[in-house]
Amino acid sequence: MIHAYDEALRENARDTLGRMLDYSVHSLHMDVGNMLALFAASGASALFERGDIRTIAGMSGIELAYHVLGSCGISYERTPARRTRTLSGEYHLGSCIADIQYRLSLPFSEILKYFPFRDFLSEHADLRADYLSSLPLTISSEERTIGLLEFGNKFTIEAVEKYVKKMNEASGRNPGALLKDARIKNGLSQSALAKVADIPLRTLQQYEQGQKDIRKARSEYLVSLASVLNTEPSKLIPRLPSV
Repeated sequence: MIHAYDEALRENARDTLGRMLDYSVHSLHMDVGNMLALFAASGASALFERGDIRTIAGMSGIELAYHVLGSCGISYERTPARRTRTLSGEYHLGSCIADIQYRLSLPFSEILKYFPFRDFLSEHADLRADYLSSLPLTISSEERTIGLLEFGNKFTIEAVEKYVKKMNEASGRNPGALLKDARIKNGLSQSALAKVADIPLRTLQQYEQGQKDIRKARSEYLVSLASVLNTEPSKLIPRLPSV
């Protein structure tokens, strides 16, 4: 499977985006949907998508929040972060979205068109309440905290698997299927298309087979392929189905 960046940064990405959302909602009192939209529209999301270490591991969640707001021309007074021993639903939401982006190697803007983040938060809140009600009255504060952390991590891992599976099942195809369909429709062999589009044959084959992700192809390659195939570059890039 093609991933967005090196796995060594995966946990940093989950934590940084999670803490950005937690701080934005609970300390800056922003709407979670608005903050996600600002993040997806900012340059920070593009850096995240390609595994920029300075953004993923070099910024705290708070620093990322102000970076996003500043890049969107929004000014907020610096606010101390709230103190909590457990992690919020918004934290786990950010962690989940970061991991889905890592797994699918898609832009955040594309993922957020279809990801039901408010359903995620609602389900998290309901199951968290059920978990708390199931705890014995004699449980210590420390045990309760550890249990809540384990619950949140388990919930997030299961959510990532669920939504990635749904997206993959709904599409049922590798990212290069649209390119292959367009090539066949135009009656071209792989070698013929590669020659006319001035693209290495092996690269074209890797795009069609999903060994390389066409969604991350060089822009000049997409433009050249689309021109030869009488279509638009966007028509060669798959879109996520609703989940």
